Amino acid sequence: MAAEEVRDPRRSIPIAYITGIVTLLLLALGVMLFAGSAGDWRKLANINDPLPQAMKMIVGASSGWLHMLVWLGLFGLVASFHGIILGYSRQIFALARAGYLPGFLANIHPRFQTPWIAIVAGGIVGVAAIYSDSLVHIGGQTLTANIVTMSVLGALLMYIVSMVALFRLRRLEPDLPRPFRAIGYPLVPFWALACAAVCMVSLVYYNRTVTLLFLLLLALGYLGFRVASRVRIREA
Repeated sequence: MAAEEVRDPRRSIPIAYITGIVTLLLLALGVMLFAGSAGDWRKLANINDPLPQAMKMIVGASSGWLHMLVWLGLFGLVASFHGIILGYSRQIFALARAGYLPGFLANIHPRFQTPWIAIVAGGIVGVAAIYSDSLVHIGGQTLTANIVTMSVLGALLMYIVSMVALFRLRRLEPDLPRPFRAIGYPLVPFWALACAAVCMVSLVYYNRTVTLLFLLLLALGYLGFRVASRVRIREA
């Protein structure tokens, strides 16, 4: 999402992307192993803060180590918010600039050169989702929990489409210049495709109502894309 804002995107974007994926993978694996080994994993499976609760089992509720972990988690949460703000604002900005969203969302701040209207618009949607938790429940879960599930469905669908597109593009355009090399092709991309497919099947099986809502939103989004495309063609 920040390719247009870095000096050397061909070098910087792959480094940042791979570093982020490796960091997330190692931390997620560490939490799964160490938190799950602290005690009965079923007590940690359905709570929002499994790592602090697992550490509380080991060091106690009054330990300074537990307080340190909570503060580190708060700083990590702030960093995560910053990443989310960067992602959604650039996505809204790009769609508005391409004509798929209202044009005013692509306005740039005259001083800071940032898509400030897209930032504010996405923030308003996020705040509205938080405050609607007590009003909207789907399948026995709050709206925020369902939004997280739908975001994972969207991510898995993106992974699957990306891997399929990789194989198709390699077959149709074998001589296309490729500055970013897919390491371990075709075994590693096929493994990623298989893992994403397994995760998608399990997520759909245990969240059928949310999946139907996700498919409905996906269909509405595609319909909006088709309408916007026709408008662009007419204006051209």
